[in-house]
Amino acid sequence: MKSEQIPALNYSAHAIEDLRRIEARLRGAWPMSSQAIRRLTRMLDESVKFVLPNCCDLIAPEDLRQAHLDLLHLPYPLVAFEAPWEHPDGHRDVEGFPQTPATKRIALCWEARPEYEVMPGLHDILATFPQGGAFVVPIYWAPAAGEWMVAIGGQFVPYANTLNESDGAALPASRLAQAAMKASGRLSRKERTFRAEPFWLLREPFELAVQSYAGAEKAYAQIILDASDEVQMLVQACSVLNCANVTTCDIQAPAALNKKRRAKGKQPFFSYKVLQLAEDRRGTVSGDAGGTHGSPRMHLRRGHIRRKRPGMAS
Repeated sequence: MKSEQIPALNYSAHAIEDLRRIEARLRGAWPMSSQAIRRLTRMLDESVKFVLPNCCDLIAPEDLRQAHLDLLHLPYPLVAFEAPWEHPDGHRDVEGFPQTPATKRIALCWEARPEYEVMPGLHDILATFPQGGAFVVPIYWAPAAGEWMVAIGGQFVPYANTLNESDGAALPASRLAQAAMKASGRLSRKERTFRAEPFWLLREPFELAVQSYAGAEKAYAQIILDASDEVQMLVQACSVLNCANVTTCDIQAPAALNKKRRAKGKQPFFSYKVLQLAEDRRGTVSGDAGGTHGSPRMHLRRGHIRRKRPGMAS
């Protein structure tokens, strides 16, 4: 397989700087949202970070199978998946719901642990899904605003999930979101769905959305739409990471550059992990130059997923 240079995106460092400024701006007017952003920023700082290809082009959504979904499990309790998002069709609106162009994406994902509970009661969802799952919140670069922003909410994706041919069992908000995505061409009519539960994190903007839509149902549908790409990042990255023939290699944080950033009071850059086919592990990745490794753009064919044996390291 052809090797290629994979640079660190460094999205998280820039996002942390912007989110700290946003949190300070909102502290007086939106105190609950400010508190949630402060906690999310800390979690983003502590997360294990992965670089993904443009638009998370690992598995075509229409090719998603139950075998992929069975592999859904976070590689670490707190993860940030980063990916550029330059879609060939450009910005795609969704019928009936405003969409903000976002050319860089971070999917901040975590499992239910006391230290990661962004707001009280959020992890109570495990009473319904005792098998556990992953919380996903979008953090995105908005070119129009010129800064990184956080969505008003996210989704909880249970483990031991099932692909469904029909959305008849879905929540009303999920059916609204799926219908809007199908009408706008963002979801094919043959594409199957799986269980995911929306939740709000930024209370004041969510309440404004409820007022604007004259009800919570459509406000939750907005959250589902806003987080749909990040949920796909989670599912695709986890299904690939948990294949037997896939491993990771590291991009080390640039020590010299970070020394200069600290001296200027800037957020240091982080180390990253990139996906790599185990059979093609021919090099290492350098933090400064980018290095080389097997291409992470893997197109896994149906029936060819090989699960890792118990006890195998990722």
